[in-house]
This record gives sequence, structure tokens and C-alpha cells, in this order.
Amino acid sequence: MSARFRIRTPQGQELSFASLDVFREFVRSGDLSPDDVVYDAETREWSSARTHPVVLEIELASGEGGEAAPPASTEREPPPTLVMGDIGLDLAPAPDQLTPEQEAAAFIGRMEAERASDLTFDEPGTIQGFTMEQSSPPVVEPLPAPKPPPPPRPAPAPRYELEPIQPEAPRRREEPVRSEAPPSRRSSGSRSMGKYVPFVILLVAVAGGLVYFGPDLFAPPAAEDTSSVEDPSVAAPAPSIPGTDEALRGRAQERFLSSSQVALRSLQPIPQAWLSGRYLSLPSEYTYIRDIWQTYLTTIRDVRAGESDRYRAAYERALDDAGIDDGGRAARLSNGMNEFQRDAAARNAHYDRVERLATVAMRAHDELVDAEGTILYEPASSPAISADPVIEAVGRTPADQELLEGVLDAILAELQGEGGAGTGANVREWVYGGLLDAVAN
Repeated sequence: MSARFRIRTPQGQELSFASLDVFREFVRSGDLSPDDVVYDAETREWSSARTHPVVLEIELASGEGGEAAPPASTEREPPPTLVMGDIGLDLAPAPDQLTPEQEAAAFIGRMEAERASDLTFDEPGTIQGFTMEQSSPPVVEPLPAPKPPPPPRPAPAPRYELEPIQPEAPRRREEPVRSEAPPSRRSSGSRSMGKYVPFVILLVAVAGGLVYFGPDLFAPPAAEDTSSVEDPSVAAPAPSIPGTDEALRGRAQERFLSSSQVALRSLQPIPQAWLSGRYLSLPSEYTYIRDIWQTYLTTIRDVRAGESDRYRAAYERALDDAGIDDGGRAARLSNGMNEFQRDAAARNAHYDRVERLATVAMRAHDELVDAEGTILYEPASSPAISADPVIEAVGRTPADQELLEGVLDAILAELQGEGGAGTGANVREWVYGGLLDAVAN
């Protein structure tokens, strides 16, 4: 829930109000100073309390406001008088702006006046009373008459004439001319020898393979003796750790902590704005901080609920590393799980601390939102002296101050208590570090 009205005093203090009803009660109580500045979230404007419309409306409704100022006179003030020595000159008022119709009429009048002032010819050779002599050459020579366009040229005759295509007469089939001389014996012999060249090359390659590889190439394969060869899938791998209880417990704890760290990886660091003066006075602007604490609470509960399954999987892998066969595997696994359950007190104590801190932080946030507007933000760097420069926040009344101190005491008791995180900046690392200490020790 965001605040609608804010008040800033000349000393730099800020006060927020979530609704109009709370703000109306504050104005009627007389705590609002005329020198304060009021901000309205609907108009997004700051205005003095003397002229703010909502403040004036509330004061008028409660009978404490003054009468409304009379409306301003619509009469035009006389023009100012410029005094120069003993002579007074009144400045004439500026002419009113012409309408579009008046501007069009003025433009037409100017055009007609310019047209009437142009030079006109009375008689040939006379321009408005001035006579030109006949012997003088004319000032403007007449333009030559335009030449007629040339007649169109006839289309050129084609250079070549196409003769009509005559159908061809059927041709007689010509028989091939046979040579009278018989072919030579040399050419026929060479063609017959070329047929056997690939076979000769193949025979030469086979003979060379026999010579190189020997007779074993065509001999049948001998039966292999597989009696002495062992199947690699049946052979058991060499154990990487001893089969003692101490070695199994150490390897299982390592894998359990690794899987728990992966489950806690989604946790975000607590923002620096948490527990600052700005946060304590305007918690509605920091709703994401409450969401982060909700994530801490949900995650730590999931980690606690699934710790037995994670440790069982880690111990079974440790048995594989030690090469424990099926004969003693079930007994060793049962002993390891019983030992893990006997050490659950330290882990449960850490889980409880994380849940309490997250719960107290969310409850404190809700209480501050409900009391928003009763806690002032007083920065230590402001011109005025802060009532509490450590947290830079103070309650308006003793009851409001008591509420603020109660919220802070509950949070600090969980942070700085035995086994706590100490500060908000260490919370994320503290969640995993406390689990590490509980398992390893």
C-alpha cells in the first residue's frame, strides 16, 4: 500500500499518510503547520499547506478556513503613463488583433491601390503625358514570329527485301561412301589388344597381394580362445575410499552439504535498505524486501524436509566409492542413517533460527506498514539534529516510538543472539555456514 499524502517540514522531516481520512484527521488536529509542504500522489505535485486545495477544503469543511478570495476584476486597467520631464505621454493601447476576414479585406484594398498606381498608356507613343519621338528606336523590339514545325519525314525504305520461303524438296538418302582399300592389319590388332588391358592389370594386382600378404590372406580365421579374456563390464572398479565407517561418514557429509548448498543457491542477499530510517518510515515502498524474507522461510523449510533423502543418496554413493558389495551394503546404510538422525539436534536448532528470523522480519514489516505515517524519517545529514542519528527514524508520539523500538528489539534479538547472523549483510552466508557447522561438528 503506497502513501497518498506526504508532508515535509522546514526542518527536513517527512510524514506520510496512506489515505485521505488519515490525512483529514491530521489537518483537523492542528498539527499541520502553514509552513509545511504537502505532496499529493494523485496530482504528483508539491504545494504549500497555505494554498494546497485539499488542505483548504478540509479547513473549510471543519469551519477553520477563511473566506475565499474575491474573483479578480475583469476590467482592463488604464494604460501606463510615461513621464518625461514636465510632459506626460499616455501610451496608446496596443491595437486589437485583426480577424481573418479583416486581414483579407485589407489585402484586397492594397492590391487594388497598387494596380491603380501602375503605368497606363493614353495614346500610341505617350505614357502618362510623356511623348516619345518617332525617330527614336523603340525600347522593346518585337519578338520574331515562331517558325512552323518541320514536316514529318517519310519512313525509310527497308534495305533488304525478304523473299518468300519456298518449301524444300524432299532430299534423297545418300549412302555412305565405302573405301575401296581394305583396313590395315595393324589397326585391328591394336583394338583387340585394348580389350584385355584391364584384365591384365587386375591379375598383376592380385599377384602382388599374394606376394605381400602371403598365404594367410586366404586362410580361414582361427578360433579365438576367450577363456582367459575377462569381460570389462563385470570387473569391479577399484575403491576410491577405505571401507571404514569414518571414511563413509566423511564422504557422505561432503555430498550432503554440496546438495544442500545447491538447494540454498536461490537465496538473495538482504538489501542494505532494510532497517534504515527510510525503510522504517516508508515500508510500503520496500515490499520486495518482505518477498525476499518469504523466500528464506520457504527455502529453509524445503531443505529441512528433504535432508533425509539427500543424505541417503550421499551415503549410497559413498558405499559405491568404497566398493561395498550387496552383502554388507544394507547394514552399513542403516547404521549411517541412524547416526545421521542422532545428530539432528544441531541441524534443527539452526533451521529454527533461520525460520524465526525470517518470520520476525516479515511480521515487523507488516506492523510498520500498518503504522506508516506515525514514524518520521530524520536523516543525520539534514540541517536539523536527528532525534536518533543511528537509525534516522523517530516516532511522532511516545506510543509510536515504543512501537518502533519493539520492532527493532525483536529483530536484533534474532540477529545478534546466540548463533545469529549478526547483521543483515551476513544473512545469506550465515544460512549455509550454520548448516555446515551443524553437520561437520
